[in-house]
Amino acid sequence: MTQQPGAGGNPYGYPLFTVTTPSGSELHLQTTEEADWYESRRDRYQADNMFPNVSDLQDLDRLLMLEVLSYRWSLWMGQGFDYVYARVDEGQLKNNIKEYSVEIRLLKQNLGIDKSTRDKEKGESLSDYTTNLLHRAKQFGYHRNDQYELAVTKMYELRSMVMTYDRCDEEERALLDLSLDTIFEWVRDNVIKEWDDLAAAFRKNQSMWIKEM
Repeated sequence: MTQQPGAGGNPYGYPLFTVTTPSGSELHLQTTEEADWYESRRDRYQADNMFPNVSDLQDLDRLLMLEVLSYRWSLWMGQGFDYVYARVDEGQLKNNIKEYSVEIRLLKQNLGIDKSTRDKEKGESLSDYTTNLLHRAKQFGYHRNDQYELAVTKMYELRSMVMTYDRCDEEERALLDLSLDTIFEWVRDNVIKEWDDLAAAFRKNQSMWIKEM
C-alpha cells in the first residue's frame, strides 16, 4: 500500500491510498483502513483458493471492488456521516449495499468460492462427516489425556518441592538450591512452557480441521 496525493485523477486534493489488485492493476482507496481491509481480503482469497485464469483474477478484482464499497457504505451508514463528515442518505446506502450484495453473491458463485460450492466439492456424505467428527473427538480426547497426565505429574513434582522447602532450614535449602525464586523458575520453565507447547501443538492440528470444514 502506498499513499499518493491526488492519485487516480483526484480533483479534490485528498490523499489516496494505492493497492494492487489480484490481476496486477492499481486501485486507489480513500483511507488506510480501506486499503488494509482490501489487502487483507485479497491475500486471504488468494491463499485459500486457486485462480489459474486471468479472467478469474479479473472477476476477483471486481468482487473485491464491490466488497470494499459495501465495507465503506456500511461504515458510513453505521456512523451517519462519510469520511469528510458530511451527512449521508442512509436509505440510499442501504439500497446500494443490498444491490451490491446480490452481485457479490453471484460473483462468488461464478468463482466457486461460496460455501455451497465448497461443500459440493468436498463431496462429504453424512457417513464421512460422522467418521471425521468421531476421529476429531478422539484426538481431542487424547489431547485432554495428555493435559491430565502433564497436570498430575507436574502437580506431584511441585508438591514435593514445596513440602521439601517447608521441611528444610535455610542452610538445607541452599544446599538443595531450593528457594522461592527457583521454585517459580521451575514453574515457568517446566509447567507453563510445557503446557503452552502442548496447547500450541493441538491448536496447530485443530486449525487444519477448521480449514477443512
